Amino acid sequence: MIAAAYRDTLCAVLQRKYGRVRNGAKILARSIEASPRTVQKWIAGTAAPRGEELLKLMSECDELRDEIFRLVEEGKRCPDE
Repeated sequence: MIAAAYRDTLCAVLQRKYGRVRNGAKILARSIEASPRTVQKWIAGTAAPRGEELLKLMSECDELRDEIFRLVEEGKRCPDE
């Protein structure tokens, strides 16, 4: 459940912020030193970033950082899921 929530949250935030921007994936990829194809997969929801990539994304996108922290807090309240 947590993995799906993580992927879905990440996808939704990235789609809102970069999905409608022309070359949004390339712009984000350049700023976090990732490949544009990888970022396209994150935006599409077919993949999710790992540790270092997530940290770079969170430093680049405040909205994503806030959503990830929200997921962490929800996980603390519902540890059995």
